[in-house]
Amino acid sequence: MPLSKFKIEISKFTIVGMLNFALTFVVFFLLLKKFNINYALALTVTWVVGILFSYALNSSWVFRSEQRLQFKGRFIKYFSCYFVSFVLNFFVLNYFVKYRGYDPFYVQAFLIPLIVIFNFSTTKYWSLRS
Repeated sequence: MPLSKFKIEISKFTIVGMLNFALTFVVFFLLLKKFNINYALALTVTWVVGILFSYALNSSWVFRSEQRLQFKGRFIKYFSCYFVSFVLNFFVLNYFVKYRGYDPFYVQAFLIPLIVIFNFSTTKYWSLRS
């Protein structure tokens, strides 16, 4: 693959990631701070919103793996990658909140860049691979 195509994919993935971050940041904040929902449930709801949003944009715009957006085949692989990401995120978040007493909002903000790197790698090289 030419380096320029890779740079374009990274740029687009970053844009989707920033949009997804903004969306999920607001959803997590509202659920956690405004509606006083437990951080674990807030993370779960936020994750579902984020995965649907990012799948739609990543498969149709970033990696163009399909002509039409479909929720089968590739989505299962995509979902699997993001599920692993979610589980790791959940356990780390839970550890720092439950055993270290940190605010879940700030722990989650710190974890996001690590999650993005993991998600790009698994999306590009496995779940939405052409």
